[in-house]
Amino acid sequence: MAMLSVKTRERPESKSGWAVLRYLPSRLSDAAIYPDQKPTSTSECLTNLDPARGDIVPYSVDNNSNLFSSKIFSEGLNALTEKYSATCQLFIYQELLLATNNFIPENLIGKGGSCRVYRGCLPGGQELAVKILKPSEDILKQFVSEIEIISSSHHKNIISLVGFCFEENKLLLVYNILSRGSLADNLHGAEKSKNFFGWDMRYKVAVGVAEALDYLHSSVIHRDVKSSNILLSDDFEPKLSDFGLATRASSLHHMCTSDVSGTFGYLAPEYFMNGKLNEKLDVYAFGVVLLELLTGRKPINDGSPKGKQSLVMWAKDILKDGKISELQDPELVDAYDQEQFDIMVSAATLCTRHAPQSRPEISLVLKLLQGDPAVVEWARQETETCEDLNMIYNEQSATEIQSFINLALHDSEDDSTSSSSTELNISVEDYLGSRWSRSSSFS
Repeated sequence: MAMLSVKTRERPESKSGWAVLRYLPSRLSDAAIYPDQKPTSTSECLTNLDPARGDIVPYSVDNNSNLFSSKIFSEGLNALTEKYSATCQLFIYQELLLATNNFIPENLIGKGGSCRVYRGCLPGGQELAVKILKPSEDILKQFVSEIEIISSSHHKNIISLVGFCFEENKLLLVYNILSRGSLADNLHGAEKSKNFFGWDMRYKVAVGVAEALDYLHSSVIHRDVKSSNILLSDDFEPKLSDFGLATRASSLHHMCTSDVSGTFGYLAPEYFMNGKLNEKLDVYAFGVVLLELLTGRKPINDGSPKGKQSLVMWAKDILKDGKISELQDPELVDAYDQEQFDIMVSAATLCTRHAPQSRPEISLVLKLLQGDPAVVEWARQETETCEDLNMIYNEQSATEIQSFINLALHDSEDDSTSSSSTELNISVEDYLGSRWSRSSSFS
């Protein structure tokens, strides 16, 4: 691989708000043990964690205890209010109750494994998206993480936080609403029939999300890049959202990764099989999003034949046979830029490589999508080598991935799908929490 220099941005590190994150409940409900993988010892993990250094140190809690009444949480949340009072509005719960008309079902615009999102309107006419976080042992961690990271991120392709609320044992996050919904809505859901989603708009989304990830990766790993977390403005400007699973890059070498969080169809192989956590997870997931933009297909399609449900595996079969034109979404009936199409195919191919070390940094992917001549030529040469295309098809890897997909499709519920989308969007922690007790292997 040709080495290209990448200029790294320096951003001030948030401090005070992270205090509440350093003493949070240990994650119990979504820990999963995979075949041939021993569980990571909690004591082993804790020996490498240091609160003074900013590491997140879990502590044990009684499942029946009221987490929100804990003194340390109360103090931490109050400190959060003081820190962000100049940039975020602290809402009272009654305000948001009135804004959403008591959170009536008609105002529900999305739901996920850990939240529900409602449309709201303030007395002055300002429209909002109000996210209610579901109670869980990790909920405070996600709440603080989202406020910290979004408030310290200033980029046109990252969602802005209007404010937040914590009272009556409820945690809510408030954003400006984006009129066109999510990318998943426009590709697979209700918005698909309303809006023409042409090539120029799709390429704009691809470049915008790559810019957002390039901005983040100097300090943050998103960990949940997917089409339902990419919101679109009136002019199809993408906004990356939902930072509840995000991790500071500086803490990666201190973190335990025996638990796997995310969404089926977007998880990199090394993460869902071995729990390896780094920025290449985002690169892989972004590659899946690129394939969605190219093909119009969902990440996992339960209506496809066995072995073809995974968008990545389906696309790799086509790429292996050199039939690139078969990747084109039939909905793209208008003229499109062939050079841009080929570039996006190259980017998707490189991003979804099986081995993380063979995937490019997101900064290089961005240069590719921007049409940098040297990078375009490098990508052409890289994608002409078929070594990595064949890696996913070794018998063990293909079997493991297919078995993982089978888990996603077996007895799956739509609790974490967007209310306006038909995307199969199952969160790993929710699924394994309900299924793992009855399944000790992927077979």
